Amino acid sequence: MEKRLNGAELEGLIEEICAPWVQELGIKVLELGESETQFIMPATEKVLRHRGPNGGLVSGQALMAGSDTVSFLALSYLNGRFRNCVTVDMSTNFMRPFPEGNVIYKVTVLSNGKRLATTRVDIFAEGSEKVATTSTGVFAYIED
Repeated sequence: MEKRLNGAELEGLIEEICAPWVQELGIKVLELGESETQFIMPATEKVLRHRGPNGGLVSGQALMAGSDTVSFLALSYLNGRFRNCVTVDMSTNFMRPFPEGNVIYKVTVLSNGKRLATTRVDIFAEGSEKVATTSTGVFAYIED
């Protein structure tokens, strides 16, 4: 079996690679697997919408930033290391309002080639079985 990064090593990549505001999202590893990885983003004031008719909902911008982050973490897990990559495309669909609470990301790596990788991220409110948001991302590796 190929070497895989553990949860602490993946979380360390957030500190090493990501911008400070992404680090503040507090994303943590829940479960690592060959077909699916799971992460949690805790409910904090930093990810909530505060004004307007939809105050108290988790911000779509935070959900999208989380999708991008957990995608590169899932790829790093499968690759056994961080392979320098850039996001080429990310499409996000919001299917229902996301109430205040912890966010669960379930990442499936659809392809992981020599130059490109594709992920699908299903996003749930903790304790719910209904997908609230889904993202598909394409990543270009800029090193071997």
